Amino acid sequence: MTEKSKQFKQVLDEHHQWPCPYVYKFIVPTENLGKFKKVFDSEELETRLSRTGKYTSVTMTSTMCSADEVMAVYEKAAQVPGIMSL
Repeated sequence: MTEKSKQFKQVLDEHHQWPCPYVYKFIVPTENLGKFKKVFDSEELETRLSRTGKYTSVTMTSTMCSADEVMAVYEKAAQVPGIMSL
């Protein structure tokens, strides 16, 4: 685990009492939205298209039981080309 990952995990643990709902926000190139939906097919997603249509913002709320679970979702999302995590 990198130092940055350790710090992120520590911040998550300091600010959340597990289990709890966790809100993820991503910016996905619209052309890759299908790939994102395939990766998170069991999740309820809120989407909003950018003004130009090039990007789609995605909000996903899931109940997480640990910082490790949260980090695993970000790693899973990183499989989608061009994704930005907020």
